[in-house]
Amino acid sequence: MSENFITLVTLLVGIILLFLLAAFIYIWLYVAKKQKLVEYAGEGEEKKKVKVSLKERVGRLLIRGGEYIGPTAVKYPMFENREQDEKLLAYAGYPMGMKLETFYGLRYLLGFGSLIVFWPYQLMGLPFGFLLLVVMPFAGFLLPNVWIRMKAKERQEIISVSMPDFMDIVSISLRAGASLDGALRQVSEKMDGPLSEEISRFTRETSLGVPRRIAFQELQERNSSKELESLVTSLLQGEELGVPIAQTFNVQASDLRQSRGFRAKEKAAKASPQITLVTTFFVAPSVLLLIVGMMALNLIYNPGAFGLDILFR
Repeated sequence: MSENFITLVTLLVGIILLFLLAAFIYIWLYVAKKQKLVEYAGEGEEKKKVKVSLKERVGRLLIRGGEYIGPTAVKYPMFENREQDEKLLAYAGYPMGMKLETFYGLRYLLGFGSLIVFWPYQLMGLPFGFLLLVVMPFAGFLLPNVWIRMKAKERQEIISVSMPDFMDIVSISLRAGASLDGALRQVSEKMDGPLSEEISRFTRETSLGVPRRIAFQELQERNSSKELESLVTSLLQGEELGVPIAQTFNVQASDLRQSRGFRAKEKAAKASPQITLVTTFFVAPSVLLLIVGMMALNLIYNPGAFGLDILFR
């Protein structure tokens, strides 16, 4: 067979595998995200202490490499938006202690690391060598941006899901006679998760003498959760108007539970069309291409099965 035909078949198989990979990645992310939200909503099993996984070890190793390269990466930034990147890191809770300098260093590490890995791969003449040599360094450079956006979105969603239960417990503590700072400190120590971390930081700031209004404003700037923003706004207005704080927490918790139920129904209604779109535009074309490709190969290599021997003599 001609080299052009072999190249065409190889390219066709690569496109099919790429479509299937994109479909499976999307479905896997959707399922993993749903499971995490269910766990933080209190419907999963109790958390157990587990050993550090291989994924976490590799992540920490990459973070250390990013810290080492960070000072150089900051001097020569590429595709940077410092204000937006800093805000995304705050929304994500600075995962693994990552700072902005480490974040830029991680992009350089993955970008140039991919170049070093796939350069010998291309020199050995392996399949798709040149394509991987061109694409993977750019993908490695942009991967931290995609990852930090996903972490920020996931963390803010967990904060939103945890808000009603948190406010119910604080409301009970306030009615029992505890002060607002004392109730927030006590509840944040008993609970786990991003919301507990943010409230603990807020109570530490107020205990060190930061005015409560400024601490509330910084809490809003570190998070994009609409539910948390609504609570902070209600507390600030309640202080100005003299509304009982316990009543504010109770009313907000009730409203958030209702809105959370509506959002859950809305997301459930949107999930089915999204899966249908993935199946229609990725899985179905891939299967169709496989069938057509197999028929074409059978026609070329075994024309007698179709009675077309005369065309290939």
